[in-house]
Amino acid sequence: MIKKYRTIPIKILILEALLRRLPENHPKRPKIREELVRSYAGYRGEESLDYYLAQLPPDNYYIFQDLRIPISKDTYFQIDILLLTRRYFIIYEAKNMLGTLFFDFNQLVRTYEEKEEIFPDPIVQVQNQQYHLDNLLKKHLNKTVPNTSFVVVTNPSSKIEINSQYHVAKQKVIRNPAILPRFVTYSRQHPTDILDDRELQKITRLLLKFHTPSQPDILSQFQISIDEILPGLYCDRCMSLSIVKVDRTWKCQQCGIENDKAFIQAIIDYFLLIGATITNQQCRAFIQHSSIYVVSRLLRSLKLPYKGSTKGRAYQLSLHDLQKWL
Repeated sequence: MIKKYRTIPIKILILEALLRRLPENHPKRPKIREELVRSYAGYRGEESLDYYLAQLPPDNYYIFQDLRIPISKDTYFQIDILLLTRRYFIIYEAKNMLGTLFFDFNQLVRTYEEKEEIFPDPIVQVQNQQYHLDNLLKKHLNKTVPNTSFVVVTNPSSKIEINSQYHVAKQKVIRNPAILPRFVTYSRQHPTDILDDRELQKITRLLLKFHTPSQPDILSQFQISIDEILPGLYCDRCMSLSIVKVDRTWKCQQCGIENDKAFIQAIIDYFLLIGATITNQQCRAFIQHSSIYVVSRLLRSLKLPYKGSTKGRAYQLSLHDLQKWL
């Protein structure tokens, strides 16, 4: 049973919004596109695990996709997929990378198109995740639960190489089809219940409560100021900010397509790139429409919470609203 579903990472949404609203000749666009490709590869890699997890034998286990749990005030640990049962838990970390992947002590070396790159060791990463989650269970349930983890290389075209002395990596680095046999083996090794139903429900509630979505500051990462963000309503067909209000509808000036939902996309972009509240004046400037009354009606139609009087009213945007509109 899936207790927490994966959603499109907000980082991907921000990068896409940024590409919609930067000039075509902006010097940072190539780097932003590269980051978007990498982010989508990671997301698709995680998604590819779902097919194989769905093949696991029926059992009373819970699956949590994309958990991000605080360790301290500003420090978190992130888990791609957690499988939790009464007897144990298993962590799966997806790595969707092309090329030759050499797992060495404390590092992963990727060779692709004659270029060598060094990455942190994902084995250490999943071991740290095990440690932090184990501590969480001890703290709130006062119990130690058997656990293990796997690094799943999801790209079938990649080549895996492992340092012959790195015995832990030989056990933990697998491909997608190995998820089922490794699960069966580990399940047989741990046949005794450690948690009862009440405890399983408690830790489920705790994980869902503690989960904190990431809020990456992409503009700072690429050193882009808010002043560089282009206003307007975006046309998906023309891939340009060319939609304006014509009579009673919103229409692209270039291709003529009508899109009455372009306003919602603009509000999403505003939330992702600029801020979590928006006034009528800010909205008019962002969508490039001068009518206070038209914009007021559009904002009210979204049924967002707000603060302030009619003139100074600030509508509050949230990640929940954004996901509801996507």
